[in-house]
Amino acid sequence: MKPIALQHAAIKAEGLVRAGDPGLAISSVHFDTRQLTEGSLFVALTGGARDGHDFLLQAAENGAVAAVISDENKVPQGLPNGFGLILVNDTLRAFQKLAAAYRKESSIPYIAVTGSIGKTTVKDIIAHVLESQMPLYKTYKNLNNHLGVPYSLLQVGEEHQAAVLELGMNHAGEIDLLASLVKPKISVITYIGESHIEFFGSREKIALAKAELLPHTAPDGLVLLNGDSAYLRMIAHLYSGEILYYSVEGPADVWAEKIRSDERGTYFDVCFASGNRFSAFVPLFGKHSVLNALPAAAIGKQLGMTNEQIADALATVKLSAMRFEQVQSAHGALYISDAYNASPASMQAAIETFADLFPARQKVLVLGDMYELGSDSDQMHEQVGAFASARKDRFSLLVTVGEHSRHISDAYEGKKLHFATKEEAVAALLPLRDAHHAFLFKASRGMELWTIISDLERQP
Repeated sequence: MKPIALQHAAIKAEGLVRAGDPGLAISSVHFDTRQLTEGSLFVALTGGARDGHDFLLQAAENGAVAAVISDENKVPQGLPNGFGLILVNDTLRAFQKLAAAYRKESSIPYIAVTGSIGKTTVKDIIAHVLESQMPLYKTYKNLNNHLGVPYSLLQVGEEHQAAVLELGMNHAGEIDLLASLVKPKISVITYIGESHIEFFGSREKIALAKAELLPHTAPDGLVLLNGDSAYLRMIAHLYSGEILYYSVEGPADVWAEKIRSDERGTYFDVCFASGNRFSAFVPLFGKHSVLNALPAAAIGKQLGMTNEQIADALATVKLSAMRFEQVQSAHGALYISDAYNASPASMQAAIETFADLFPARQKVLVLGDMYELGSDSDQMHEQVGAFASARKDRFSLLVTVGEHSRHISDAYEGKKLHFATKEEAVAALLPLRDAHHAFLFKASRGMELWTIISDLERQP
């Protein structure tokens, strides 16, 4: 971030300077003492399991020169002379206000990405394409909530020419808050699925929650919507500016044709309604990966990139871990770790992609529970099982793990095994770790299904 004076930080946070030189220079803002550097402002958050006021001395030791506090009675003795204090009513709201005010001083394009599935992947691809031509900031890992988004905003520096931020939610009103902080020039909504449906009751309600991003997008900006999601077309009227639909199912404002994959990745043509088109390749797998790449192509064109520049950048995309990540076993097997998270739609996309790859190997599906699906959870797991069963000739074995995934197993008509625990699954999979086999691991993050891979590799 650009350095600011303590007094200016207090104004942005709507607080009072209670100690320290008002001109004291602040070089960064953090709420985690482990991230502090010399010249930092520490925000003493109070809403979680720990009270940030208890860490003021540690913050000073780690380089903080000032702190945002909400209770002067909790300020300990022994802080360094000149240590700055900004008093506010609510340290979380002050943190968010500080980030929002800092964002308003920036004129670079901010790009916001949300959606039920694919948002981290789309964010990563957009950032990769753009940073091939300009320095930019992107959301680190998945810091996409009420703490992560303001933190990200405050990391944007004078050297950055764009910022790509991911917005997450599991309740109504959360995107509204985050989008009000970011005020994006360009917004992307990737998909409306069943993720978190237990908190909303219907996909229509999820669509409305994601649509909270639209009124906060600049009127002269751009919104990209997945044209293959009917629910996104339903909420498009909530944005009055330019909307581009992207698709892998047929012509749209930007769409993909001639999609084909091999063991290196996926080839396709990017087509624009204007008549412009070019050939592209991504070292990723499946039609859904092409869908995730299209917003990056559209935004690249919007920001002045050539076809060749976009194609060259797409060809070197590398995603975050556990997103259809190939892991080579020391025993010869190939593991596909796609266990970062799961919903019925992403589970089916992964199964379909895996079915079309690695024809020389026997393919094993290792599937776990999907969480937060509400009262229809059993039915949705059964639908995944039926989907896999329709492709059972492509798989040598289905292994399911957990309480809910039994319904996947029940609906599958091929060879299958079900286990209550991951430890039982590991024992069954050990004999299959050879060069003849490939495994797909997919489940909700809370299952931590990726640990099966490490457990298999630890065994002799």
